[in-house]
Amino acid sequence: HFEVSTSRPWTLFKLLLKWRGSIWKSVIMELSVWLVLFAIMSAVYRGALNPRQQRIFERLVEYLDARLDYIPLNFMLGFFVTIIVTRWTYLYQIIGFIDNIGLTVAEYVRGRSEESRIYRRTIIRYCELAQVLVFRDISMRTRRRFPTIDSVVAAGFMTAHEHDRFMEINYPYSKYWMPFQWALALTYDARKKGIIESDFFQVLVTQEIKKFRSGLAWICNYDWVPIPIMYPQLVCLAVHTYFLVCVLSRQYIVSKHAAIMTEIDLYFPIMSVLQFVFYMGWMKVAEAMLNPFGEDDDDFETNALIDRNITMGLTIVDQGYNRPPDLDRDPFWGEEEDPVYSEKTDNGTKETEGAASHSKRSEGTNHIRMVSKLEN
Repeated sequence: HFEVSTSRPWTLFKLLLKWRGSIWKSVIMELSVWLVLFAIMSAVYRGALNPRQQRIFERLVEYLDARLDYIPLNFMLGFFVTIIVTRWTYLYQIIGFIDNIGLTVAEYVRGRSEESRIYRRTIIRYCELAQVLVFRDISMRTRRRFPTIDSVVAAGFMTAHEHDRFMEINYPYSKYWMPFQWALALTYDARKKGIIESDFFQVLVTQEIKKFRSGLAWICNYDWVPIPIMYPQLVCLAVHTYFLVCVLSRQYIVSKHAAIMTEIDLYFPIMSVLQFVFYMGWMKVAEAMLNPFGEDDDDFETNALIDRNITMGLTIVDQGYNRPPDLDRDPFWGEEEDPVYSEKTDNGTKETEGAASHSKRSEGTNHIRMVSKLEN
């Protein structure tokens, strides 16, 4: 984002030079195969066919080129990509950042005693443990990091006795709910002991925990019920069929006796290659976003999110607990507020003004008589 922070004529062109996650990386294999097939058909047409066979080939090219619009690529790809992007955006919104839980726990689970610290830290750890358990089952990156429950224990997200309690329940369904149940039970215990000072404060803490749980539940649901396989199959089949037909329909017709002779014999299909890059790249965008918990270049970094959440959550409720600065007069006390900028900063800021605030009044509007709607 830093590279496109300022709009310049060359800004977006700089992005074209990137390779990781780029359109070039996504389409290079298919484009190479298509060009090889195109070259083979061109060589066969120009050198291996006799004049009669060339006439048949040319009529076939004309027939296919006239009917390429029968495959509605624009409609299918546009609708498909819209569905995928909407789904991807929602999954990112609910992926689970622990900041709100940490801030709420630090605010309402009070006390500097060791017991209070344990309550705060354990609530955070249980919430993050649930996220680890979910990500293990939907992301191969996290699965390789935590191949077994024992590896989760070894990483510190679960203690040995918690592991034993976790394994006591043996049934064929997931147990993502257990860490959340433990965290909610801790809020109840903390309320009974007065570490949480009121029922209302306990409700606020539990609401944040349940909101975090609901997001992870929806992630599981989206993973469980993907987009019906017929739709990706249809789009993939349409795009590949279209360009397979283009191997023939986009051939340059060089025979002087052909009904429709190509104006310029370029040998290399420039416009067809551009169309291939655009349409195939369009499909690859949807393909890369279809499962954001996969292993593509731009998929969600679940391991990095786990590391961030556990580090930030524990820091908020422990080192950052109840440490506001001393209350004092602010630097603008008793003075007119005059915001300052560094010397190299352009101070040409735009004020928040309405579009009509500087409109000029017409002549004769110095004395305005206001009348009721009924009088008009």
